[in-house]
Amino acid sequence: MKDFYEIDYQKMKIPKIGIGILGYGFMGKVHSNAYRQIPHIFWPPPAIPSLIGICGRDKVGVEDTAKRYGYKGFCTDWHYLVNDPRISIFDNCGPDNVHCDPSIAAAEAAKHVFCEKPLAVSAQDAKNMLNAAKKSGVKHMCGYNYRFIPAVRLARELIEKGAIGEIFQFRGRYLQEPGHEPSEPMENVWYASGARSGVLLGIGCHVIDMARFLVGEIKTVSGFNKTFIASRPRKSGKCEEVKADEGSVAILEFENGAIGTLESSGVSTGRKNQLAWEINGSKGSMSFDLEDLNHLHVYLTDASVDEVMGFSNVSVTEPYYPLQSGLLPPGHNIGWEYGHINEMFHFIDAVVSDKPISPYGATFEDGYMVQLVIEAIKESSRTGRRIEIESL
Repeated sequence: MKDFYEIDYQKMKIPKIGIGILGYGFMGKVHSNAYRQIPHIFWPPPAIPSLIGICGRDKVGVEDTAKRYGYKGFCTDWHYLVNDPRISIFDNCGPDNVHCDPSIAAAEAAKHVFCEKPLAVSAQDAKNMLNAAKKSGVKHMCGYNYRFIPAVRLARELIEKGAIGEIFQFRGRYLQEPGHEPSEPMENVWYASGARSGVLLGIGCHVIDMARFLVGEIKTVSGFNKTFIASRPRKSGKCEEVKADEGSVAILEFENGAIGTLESSGVSTGRKNQLAWEINGSKGSMSFDLEDLNHLHVYLTDASVDEVMGFSNVSVTEPYYPLQSGLLPPGHNIGWEYGHINEMFHFIDAVVSDKPISPYGATFEDGYMVQLVIEAIKESSRTGRRIEIESL
């Protein structure tokens, strides 16, 4: 009796799609893992990611990552990925200051482009990237992965249904602590070393995207940026000036009449990775904290029993909630990496099935609009004036 059956993978009708990633650091590894997990969680997927090549400046480091995640090969010059006909998706996980040129070149080579956030280091670069992607007709997406956390998606759906009524206020913050200790070496403070992006560009962009995703377009901003520690030692012992902002606050006015605040910090002692927000509306309120990502706190005035009216701590782990894992059973918590898995699946599905990226995924247009808000906050901090956000 035959009880073992060989699977003929050659006869499977699921296509493969070639992936090329620029960057083998933290985010390159996160994306590599997401691509590998897609067939495990979404079955059958629109296409099975085929990890063709990964690129990085250090040959030893990028080779190690390529072997770890099962890439067919690796390179130290991103032009090889752009010119490789096997690659359909160019995934830019490089440092902020190398987002622009490689992404434009990939779009011009007719490759679909995914670029990590922030889209660029300036609004002009972001606009150039958007124009190149639109001109070539490729799919384009910016890596605002927190849109793909189930609790955040549920919040968006509740807002779309009118469950909390007219939105009045938004409060958002993204707090970390890497620079809180003045003696911490420059190399260990991500926002002050490397591309020296600062916290507003590096993590504040996530709060801005959350505000736009959940509330709507931002009309005006009044902001203030601050560098608290003027200089830091390098590991060599030499001191160097800190040129990046370490804290940022802003007051927002939305086009729909709502107001809001946002805050970003790299010196919030004790905060490891807190992205949190609260929204208040005429019929209810909601709040979310990334450090408790499986829950959404919801208060609705239409509760049926007055005696138990209050904030509900909603565990977003049941099958009827959005973006549920196809791997874990009901009631089992997902982790941070699932935001990226859901995000990369969304992009591949859009590419293969010719579906739109928006409104749930962030396009290069969304990335550009975030850059405009960032630059407006910086201008407000320099001039002391309220700044109006220019439209596309």
